[in-house]
Amino acid sequence: MEPWAETENTVAFARYLKSEVNDNFRGNAAYALIERGEIVDTHFVSTGKPVDEQSVFGVASVSKWVTAMAVMRLVEQGVLDLDTPVSQYLKRWQLPQSKFDNEQVTLRLLLSHTAGIEDGLGHDGFAPGKPIQPLTEHLTKAADADPGVSGRVVVTQPPGESWDYSGGSYNLIQLIIEDVTQTGFQEAMHGLLFEPLGLKNTYFQVDRNDPLLTEYYGEGQQVREYPNYTSLAATGLYSNLTDMHKLMTANVVLQFSDIRTTPLLSKNSLMQMQQPEAFVSGQAIWGAGVMLFTPSDTGFIIGHGGQSPYLNSTVRFDPETGDGFIMFQTGNEEAFASDMATQWTLWQTGKPDIYLVTNRMDLVIQDIILGTLFIVIAVIAYWVWRRIRQKK
Repeated sequence: MEPWAETENTVAFARYLKSEVNDNFRGNAAYALIERGEIVDTHFVSTGKPVDEQSVFGVASVSKWVTAMAVMRLVEQGVLDLDTPVSQYLKRWQLPQSKFDNEQVTLRLLLSHTAGIEDGLGHDGFAPGKPIQPLTEHLTKAADADPGVSGRVVVTQPPGESWDYSGGSYNLIQLIIEDVTQTGFQEAMHGLLFEPLGLKNTYFQVDRNDPLLTEYYGEGQQVREYPNYTSLAATGLYSNLTDMHKLMTANVVLQFSDIRTTPLLSKNSLMQMQQPEAFVSGQAIWGAGVMLFTPSDTGFIIGHGGQSPYLNSTVRFDPETGDGFIMFQTGNEEAFASDMATQWTLWQTGKPDIYLVTNRMDLVIQDIILGTLFIVIAVIAYWVWRRIRQKK
């Protein structure tokens, strides 16, 4: 794949991005293009009720990154330690016994999906009006697990040895935060993050009476109901561009020089989150709560993505420069926001990212086929040209 524009040509990239969204997206969407911590371009698409920078979207697994920030706040306060066995923090539930050592499970491993927990949880949630399963019961056996998935949070492989994406690990983190703060998860997150950063429209668990809540479009542009979740830390966050921009800039190292924002976390904490903890085929893919999308000149493009049926969200940024991209969507079956974020990463670095390689091999293969076809055509053209010259 080739970048849409030269790296320094923001105007050209923004023009191409806007055209792509207008031509190919149907539903509700909002995005922000960010440079040095400041929003330089926004765009909105809506079906029905208009969408703007204040519109609230469900952001699915972006919740995990925000939860990781709260963990680091508690680490800085001396309440938690990343390398202490989590059993020491749990009061209401413990990991079930298995043939592996639960005492090796730490917050660092849970945050990076390397704790040896293979739960397979996608967190479908519970329909409005239906009982929401209590967290400790959900950890034992999730009632909203996909068919064929165990839905059990249990250690099934040696902790620290391999990466396996685990929503259940973040359910366990949710319980730890509740146990050590002795409050509900929403209340704890409000005190740790939302209030200090001045987030006005960010919350866990959907508020269907919120006038800013974006309509959730599904198949055929039919309005869907946002589900309720037990798994708030893993997938239950709702936010808008304005607040997510504040969360992003609170993770930018440049905040210590010229980006004007609340220094929520120390530089040491931010660097710990960005330190590679999980690898696949030798490639660093995950830190302590953040995805490492692709190497940059000074480290990695980091952030997180989220996807539920007909809902997709993405936050990507360079923590050294403050450049970033945020996009939310409802209404497309495919992860359109993540595709656009991949284009942003390619434009920023000239490299494909882990989302493209792991989720959009169709595009990679298409490029390989087109490239091979071009070479074949070029060889044939050269052969024909040589034959013509020989006959002259």
